[in-house]
Amino acid sequence: MASASPFSKRPLSAWVEDLQQAPSPDDRYRALLAVICLGTGAEAVRWCCHALKDADSGVRALAAKQMGECRRRADVLKAGETEAWDRVGDLLAVCLQDADPDVRFEAARSLGTVRPQLSDANAVLLSLLDDEGTQPLMTAIVVTALAERPDKSAADLIPRFQKLLQHSQAEIRENVTAAIAHSKPIAAALVSELTAALEDDEPLVRENAAISLGVSGIESPTALEALLTAEQDEDEGVADAARAAYSRLTGDTGS
Repeated sequence: MASASPFSKRPLSAWVEDLQQAPSPDDRYRALLAVICLGTGAEAVRWCCHALKDADSGVRALAAKQMGECRRRADVLKAGETEAWDRVGDLLAVCLQDADPDVRFEAARSLGTVRPQLSDANAVLLSLLDDEGTQPLMTAIVVTALAERPDKSAADLIPRFQKLLQHSQAEIRENVTAAIAHSKPIAAALVSELTAALEDDEPLVRENAAISLGVSGIESPTALEALLTAEQDEDEGVADAARAAYSRLTGDTGS
């Protein structure tokens, strides 16, 4: 697999040297990508830990992101090596205070895998969601990251998701309607908003809204009527999702 990599023309040791000594942030960024690609899982973890202290925020963000990816790989560190992952968690926790929002976000997201019980990571994600300066693409990704956290709070997310369902950016509405399906209490609290979203201009928003309504468990007459209408949607994905949601809520498999 390594032979097919665009980084394989140079040995791993050369890339490690670049990561440690290259004056250009772009070169260090590329070197970290190469080390992750060419090295073993344990080597990737080691050098990501090193890169978390890089002077460039882009390199730090990449390193923080890759920590979460590494934790999911079976070949990196055995499940019993808790001490090693505790060190990784400590480093990521420090990055929650980074001056760069991208670094804070990537650290918080990776901590959801490395140390999911750390409430500080959840707080950082919420702060990014509340920051009006956060770019729409980042907001959309933060929404998904929050929905996937095991310590998510319906009380924290319901008012924020309610507001974001009205966002002008379709990608944010798409991610929010999808995120709501991760939590029955949140879906139940936002039935009215999800029902309205069945008439969104974007098909994926309508489809996700239908799925989340099915998760809600609430047999709202207005929502059920809207789902029946949505079964005739010109988009096949929306129609199928509405049909499945209606059946889930009513037990009517013949609708």
